[in-house]
Amino acid sequence: MENEDPVITKYAFIAGSESGLAQAAIKVFPECYHIFCADIRYAEIKECGNRTLIPLNVTDPSSLMAARDYIAQKTDKLDIVTCFAGIVTLGSMVELPADSMEKIMQVNFLSQYRINNLFFPFLKKAGGRIITISSEYGRLDALPIHGYYAVTKHALEVYNDSLRRELQKSGVSVTAIRPGAFKTSLQGGIEKQFESLLEATEMYKNILTKMKFLMTGELKKAKDPSLFAKAFKKAAFAKRPRRYYNVKNSFKMRLLSALPDSFQDFIFRLFL
Repeated sequence: MENEDPVITKYAFIAGSESGLAQAAIKVFPECYHIFCADIRYAEIKECGNRTLIPLNVTDPSSLMAARDYIAQKTDKLDIVTCFAGIVTLGSMVELPADSMEKIMQVNFLSQYRINNLFFPFLKKAGGRIITISSEYGRLDALPIHGYYAVTKHALEVYNDSLRRELQKSGVSVTAIRPGAFKTSLQGGIEKQFESLLEATEMYKNILTKMKFLMTGELKKAKDPSLFAKAFKKAAFAKRPRRYYNVKNSFKMRLLSALPDSFQDFIFRLFL
């Protein structure tokens, strides 16, 4: 007797689906889900079993609308919506051009805001769940040269809290995951970006040279994405998910953020 195809009863939308963490998360979905995977790296719409690959530029409203319109042809409900799109920008707040902040805000923050707004009617009809991909930087004090990324994640945390409280009686739940360092292409590109920054900076060669050793040490501790997948599974399918899931966050960074601001400033003055 031939195996029958699984019956699709639920739908998920995952933006930035080619990222390392997204690929790990996709593996935890049961067979009853059809997953709309959207990423800028896809050239065309393609059906792949229980997945549909959709080209998507998360910073382009017309691209988002095209993705929404295609999904609307297949279903009017989404049980899970999440966005893994993200970039890291290293640099001084006074040396990089203003469009550096604009670009990272567009990708890391505004893309999630736009996606949730666009697909909220689908979520409401399904009584679905929004899973916000934040970062350990979302709740930690910003480090010098890491401010751009921290700004976007702090904004995302405030947005996520507001959204969760607004939607408490809507039937749509909101939860967030704060991953630490994982072995992904995002982490892999940081070291190369750091070298370019070290060559270009005029004001911070000293601190960057000192930070390189610390950064390299932290990157070596990056965890396998399969550990993230376990937390994502809980966030996606637990009957009563937590408001936040902290996954392999850095003890050193948590300890530093626990210190009084004046003492943190003193420590950074020693480096600067």
